[in-house]
Amino acid sequence: MIGFFGFFSENKRQVLEGADSCMDFVSQNGTSLLVQGLLTGKTPQELLDSYFRTGTLRVDGLEGNFVLILVDEVQRAVFLYRHFVGSYDTYYASTANGFCFGSNLATLARRCGFPLRPNESMLPVLFLYRIIPGRNTLFDGIFKLLPGELVSWNAGQFQRQQVSTLSLFDEPHQTDEAESINRTEFVLDEMLTDWYSRQPKSAVLLSGGVDSMILQAHWNNIWRRFESDRPPRSVAVVLNHSYTKPDFDYAISAVRQFGTEHLNIDQQPLCAEMMYDIFSKTGEMPNHVQSFYFATLAEGMKNAGIEAGICGEGADGMFGNSCPDDILSALIWRRRIPFSILRSLAANLIDWIKPHNYYAPIFRLANHIADLNYPQHPQNNAATFTDFDRVEELFGRNGMLEAMRYRRNILDKMAVPLNSIDDPYGLLRAQLIGFFGEGIATATYWCSMFHLYGVEMYNPFQDSRLIRVASNIRLAERFVHGNPKQILKKALACYVPPEFSNRPKLGFGQPIFLWLAPGGCLFDAVRQIDDQPWLPPKAKQEILATPNWFLWTLLCYDIWYKTFCR
Repeated sequence: MIGFFGFFSENKRQVLEGADSCMDFVSQNGTSLLVQGLLTGKTPQELLDSYFRTGTLRVDGLEGNFVLILVDEVQRAVFLYRHFVGSYDTYYASTANGFCFGSNLATLARRCGFPLRPNESMLPVLFLYRIIPGRNTLFDGIFKLLPGELVSWNAGQFQRQQVSTLSLFDEPHQTDEAESINRTEFVLDEMLTDWYSRQPKSAVLLSGGVDSMILQAHWNNIWRRFESDRPPRSVAVVLNHSYTKPDFDYAISAVRQFGTEHLNIDQQPLCAEMMYDIFSKTGEMPNHVQSFYFATLAEGMKNAGIEAGICGEGADGMFGNSCPDDILSALIWRRRIPFSILRSLAANLIDWIKPHNYYAPIFRLANHIADLNYPQHPQNNAATFTDFDRVEELFGRNGMLEAMRYRRNILDKMAVPLNSIDDPYGLLRAQLIGFFGEGIATATYWCSMFHLYGVEMYNPFQDSRLIRVASNIRLAERFVHGNPKQILKKALACYVPPEFSNRPKLGFGQPIFLWLAPGGCLFDAVRQIDDQPWLPPKAKQEILATPNWFLWTLLCYDIWYKTFCR
């Protein structure tokens, strides 16, 4: 079964499908409540009893990483809630024919009852960020829950309400480094113990970085409390290619350090048939070639008897990444070189000597720290390979600026402050923009891929308990120049030698450009990319001639469009 699906109209009764192993499900007096993910604080039955007393879905005091779906057939009411980031995306469409909702975008799109067409306002967002964060989807008229959002449909009346924001986690006491490490350790143990009680047949997706390694360290400890007769498990998907060998070696070194029972699952090179199949099953847009691998990973785990994966996605967004570090670097160079014209000249000279270097963009950022319309500002630039010039060419300057504002506005809905006395340059927003943008969207996409095979995924760094810990680390410890995620690194140092806790993160290289080029396994699909009204023939020929990330996104869009809209 793929997720759940529901429909309300004047003539049709509600339908719930797919209440499988990936959900908790209770039903009483014509009312059903489904929970996807890890819910703590109250049981589904307690939430249902509360609904009968109050007539609404009460979500205060809940913890975890989950989605709630309550359907009352008698009162003709539906409530959808995502806490706080949610383990799965939940999609919905309110139409003249009724209210349609579900956890699988492809299923909902095919059953929503209106012609499918692309949401053209989101195309600049897609081509800037390779994924559509926030409330919108690539389908016109179909939306998804924001973190902390409660959507209700009651006898034809539709309403959205933001009931949880990041301010929910603010505490008066901000923790220093030592206390933050202790709290992180305590909460990781608590969360993974809760997860073990739900899904003991889990394995950590062990990539070898600090995020997955600290999860593995805690999972090992919890595992050995209950199952000392066999080693804990870890798993990875492996593509046999010279580009990916460093990633494989990186992960295997962590496996050897922890002594896990490790399962490598072989991934074949991508082909158009595989991409068509996954798009047809999910309807979602992946932000990276590796996202497609999660179907292979889930199938291999299911065949091996592993019922769930524990994933480190979200750690960068909560505990530190390069975006605020870029601002800190720019501030340093702004003090060292106080004149903007000199910084611009220095950037041009460095570009001439060594193209695609680190320092030239930092010098230019120093001239634009307060300018949120500057494309390369960390609040706009999700990745260094984003082709702003091409997006501006195709969709216009205003289209590009609106796409950047759309992504930043997600932070406003989450009540993330623009700046503060302690954070005048918006380091917090620079860090969290990726978490509430691509981080959540990526994790929920992976969950959806797992769900196709009845396998669950838990993302501890998107659990509200760990979000609370990270949100209350003093800024001086949260943003240390040149040392992002130092809280996690120092916590990990309690379990592994320093060379593991401090080693740099890999870029996870993939041979995608070889696959897109002549002779590559995706080249025939590239040659068959359709014309689009927003894609001038000259620009299309230039894009097809240059294997890069823009071409990758165009190919994904083309396959999605042919699958659903042609």
